[in-house]
This record gives sequence, structure tokens and C-alpha cells, in this order.
Amino acid sequence: MVDEIQQFLTEMARGADATTLELEQKEARLRALVGPERAEELERLWAKEFAPADEEDIKRFMDWSDKELIWTWSRLERSRERRAAAGRAHMIHSQQPAASLLSKEKTRKPGGRD
Repeated sequence: MVDEIQQFLTEMARGADATTLELEQKEARLRALVGPERAEELERLWAKEFAPADEEDIKRFMDWSDKELIWTWSRLERSRERRAAAGRAHMIHSQQPAASLLSKEKTRKPGGRD
């Protein structure tokens, strides 16, 4: 059962890595499309660095590429979080067999009898 869990977590991590790479490539294309100044402005919008009135002005003039870039950042964030979660789960599950062996050793009765 542990091997199946490890295999699942490995596949989950690989999938997240592939998704992240794909989204990073898409982000680069969109950044080039909107231009560096607009990308920086959108990045500040994404980070919520603007006052509400300024934020509304920026949103009013957003086109499809602007919205797609922000959507891509959102997906990238989720993909990276999934990858980190898969890594943490993999580390936890890889420690379980060793932890269960240690706990058995500690609970053994003197003389080697269980």
C-alpha cells in the first residue's frame, strides 16, 4: 500500500511539474505580448499594490491578454502549491515505514519477545 501511495505522489508531482512548466512558458509569451510595462502594472495589480480607485482604472482598460496573464499567474500559484503539497506528502509517507519499525523496536519487551 505504501508503494502505491509513493507512486501516486510521484505521478502527482510530475504532473504538477509539467503543468508548471507549461504555464511558465505561457506566462513568458503573454508577458511579451502585453509588453514589459503593462506586465509590471498587472503584476502590481495581482499583488494588490494599488488603491481601489487606481485598481478600477486599470481593470477598466484590461483586454483579453491582460486577463489571461493574471489567470495564468493564479494557475501557476495553485500548481506550485500542489507540487509543494505532493513533495511534503511524499516525504511524510517515505518516513512512515522507518517510523513504524522504530516504534516496534521501542515497544519490544526485554529478551526480544513481543
